[in-house]
Parts: sequence; C-alpha cells; structure tokens
Amino acid sequence: MNRPGLAARGVITALLVLCLSPAMSAQQQAAQQSAAQQQAAQPAATEPQAAVEQLHELLLQAMQTPQQAQRELLLREHVLSLFDVAGIARISVGKTWRRLEQDQQQRFITLLGELIVATYADRFDDFSGQRFVTDEVKAASSGWVVVTRLLRQNDEPVTLDYYLRRNRVFNVVADGVSDLSLRRADYNSIVKQEGFDSLLAHIHAKLEETRGGPVAAAANGSG
Repeated sequence: MNRPGLAARGVITALLVLCLSPAMSAQQQAAQQSAAQQQAAQPAATEPQAAVEQLHELLLQAMQTPQQAQRELLLREHVLSLFDVAGIARISVGKTWRRLEQDQQQRFITLLGELIVATYADRFDDFSGQRFVTDEVKAASSGWVVVTRLLRQNDEPVTLDYYLRRNRVFNVVADGVSDLSLRRADYNSIVKQEGFDSLLAHIHAKLEETRGGPVAAAANGSG
C-alpha cells in the first residue's frame, strides 16, 4: 500500500486543521456564551433578592418603632422605590386608565403610593421575635419571583412571594392570595358602579382609617 509522501501528508494535515478549527472554535464560542449568560444571570437574580431583603430589614425595624408616622417615615423611601406604584395603579383600574387625564393618573399614583406605605407601616407594628427568610429566587416570564417566609413564634409562617419586573415589585402574593388581583377586583368594581372620583374617595378613606387620623394634604393632592 502506497503511503503519502511528506508533502502530501503536510497538505492533509493542513486540511484537517482548516476543517477542525472552525468546529472547535464554534464549540469554544458556545461554551463562552453559556458561561457569560450564567455570569450575567447571577447578578440579575441577586438584585431583586437584595431589594426585598432590604425591605424585610426595614419591616423588622418598623415592628420595633412605636408610632405609625415614624414607621411610615422609616419605610417610605424604600417602598416607593421598590414598588412599581404607577404600574400597580394602571393594572388596578384596567381600561379606565386610558380614559383618565394625566393629572387624575398622577393623583391616583400618589394616593396609592401613600396607601401602600401606610398599609405596611400598619401591618408590621409589633415585634415578637419574627424573622424573614428567603427560600429562592425564580425567573419568571416578566422578571423574577422572590420566594420568602415570615417566621413567627408560636404561629404558622406566612409565605410572601414578591413578583418583580425590571427589579420593581408589581405584586405580592401572601399565603397564595394575590394583592394585585384583590386590588384590581375591588377598584374596578368601584369605578364601574360609582366612578373614578368615588375610587379616590374610597382610597382616601382607607388611608385615613389605616393611619387613624387625618390624611396629609400632600397625600390627597390638595396641596
């Protein structure tokens, strides 16, 4: 059997290098892309977790703060930064949102933001050894879900799932109950039966009830 000469073997070797190199390069590129995607996903997942855990730290501080107004002051900046209040407002009233004037939308957003802050300050007002734990952070179609629990002494834990889009919370599901779904059903019912102004009056009254006193002018848009 004739074997190829040195020159022929050199040509064959060169051809093999040319044929194999692109395949190896493609494999290397795929591996590099996969590693880059994993590295990119890791910081993206930690950002919503850190934001939610910061909220939990503030809620624990709020539980040890005696006055409603002080608790609101403690929570307001982070809550209004973390929660997509404008998105929650828009989803809560559905098609009505497009029919509202810009100043009506802004009044609604401002009032709703105050209600969210006041509600957290009201609900987390007593500390008796509670603590929060983060169980996992899951990718969702629209962003992330931060799955957490509030552990309570001598009582069942409460599950709190935070749904985030662009690293801002648009829904919280507590023990399987969606806050956004409840809000949308309630607000849409009021708007359909009584009109948008009645919805603002309803939220204003709820805010007064939660705070246990008159609402500041800045919250109701009158000043």
